[in-house]
Amino acid sequence: MVCQSPVEALDRGVVCGPCWQRVSRLEGILCDLCGYAFASRNLPDENVLCAACRRGYFHFDFARSCSRLEEPLQGIIHQFKYGSHPSLARPLARLLHALWVQAYRDRTPDMIVPVPLHRARQRERGFNQSRLLARHLSRWTQVPLMDRVLVRSRSTEAQAGLSRKQRRRNIQGAFRVADRAAIRERAVLLVDDVFTTGATLNECARMLRKQGAQRVDVLTIARVVAWSIPPV
Repeated sequence: MVCQSPVEALDRGVVCGPCWQRVSRLEGILCDLCGYAFASRNLPDENVLCAACRRGYFHFDFARSCSRLEEPLQGIIHQFKYGSHPSLARPLARLLHALWVQAYRDRTPDMIVPVPLHRARQRERGFNQSRLLARHLSRWTQVPLMDRVLVRSRSTEAQAGLSRKQRRRNIQGAFRVADRAAIRERAVLLVDDVFTTGATLNECARMLRKQGAQRVDVLTIARVVAWSIPPV
């Protein structure tokens, strides 16, 4: 469904082996907190923060993404979310699990929480892509999936096409914690498909921390990295 080539095995969904092999890991020098990938190689390997993290913009404690949002991964995620191919959740979650083993070995959370969809959007799509990813990751890591502690309390305009400032305003107040006792003094791992500007994940983390979560980490499949646009 991405390159129109024959699919050899359905265990990787409707995407062929060569396309999966072209999905590369997000490497290089990353922001210690949010995982932003710097273009410059003339930076130390440790204690590096992007502009947003130096300003204390994000409410989460740590974030990493498997890969840049570029082809063929962008096409795979598009088919997953909008092409009605939930079977892609399992092979995409394998990418999450590989990154989990590498980057979260010393940050094991108490629970995995998917970024929720509003019920109207979920009815339209038929599933919450973040929940499907989180369910597989929970099974493989043995970390409990808690998919009802965070809910989307109001519908919002689609984030695609909005500026950073518009995204922040659009998503503000869109989430609420439904079970405060479940997250109080607990470490939470937020799971989503794409980290664009981080506005949605940041708002989720803000609400979780406000209601008592001890730590909030973020894990996503893809990260938007635009060298010409500062990460603020």
